[in-house]
Amino acid sequence: MRTLNEEQWQSLASAMAREMTRLVPDWTTHNTHDPGITMLELLAYALTDMQYRSNTLDANGRALARRVAQLADTLAALTGTDDCPPGLQRVNFFTGQLLSVGDFTAEQDYFRHKIHRRNRVLHGTGVVTGLHVTLERTGSNAKVVIAPGLAFNTRGEEIEVCVPTSLTLPAQGRVLLVLLHYVEQPCRPLPALANDPQADPQEEASFSRITETFSATLAPNPDDTAIALARLTFSRGRWALDRKFKAAKVRV
Repeated sequence: MRTLNEEQWQSLASAMAREMTRLVPDWTTHNTHDPGITMLELLAYALTDMQYRSNTLDANGRALARRVAQLADTLAALTGTDDCPPGLQRVNFFTGQLLSVGDFTAEQDYFRHKIHRRNRVLHGTGVVTGLHVTLERTGSNAKVVIAPGLAFNTRGEEIEVCVPTSLTLPAQGRVLLVLLHYVEQPCRPLPALANDPQADPQEEASFSRITETFSATLAPNPDDTAIALARLTFSRGRWALDRKFKAAKVRV
């Protein structure tokens, strides 16, 4: 039986993650060891064997993703080692406490989740400031330029564009959306303490920072996790900005 390649499988897994993010706003895909992520990957693999061959989920796929979200929450509760009630958790420090990476991660997650929840509930999704899109032409070539600015996505994550960013338009097409995505980029690799004294320090290096950055893309269809900044139409051999399209704005 023909199977999907890695890029298609990842696209399917991402579609399921987006659907679960919509159903469970606090869902996170940042920790690959989470039980829910393991279940998602297994079910994405099963979906390929069931010949789900598109990059977007149909009604059956969305129903399955909904069930994954429910099972993930249940499994996380069953695998927990405490009896904490539902809600945001922060680390309760005390003298003599042995701290691990998980504790420091939980401390960061507490504040990040509070900020994301505040953004979602109080402000919604859309552009906060800036991010104006302009169209520039040089001869037969055209590109869109995104001005610096800030936006909130459906998860409440903050997407900041610090410098003007350009995207080259294809020679022809029909309709394209200018989409802005939230991206986390690991950086600053440092040697980690190896279990094996003979191990190569380069192989034991770990990233010491994560930059909260962005990616801008051109796509014919909207993305639930991206901010649509502008729409372009192709007519009479050239691209033009659709002046009727208005990017969503956050509530003030």
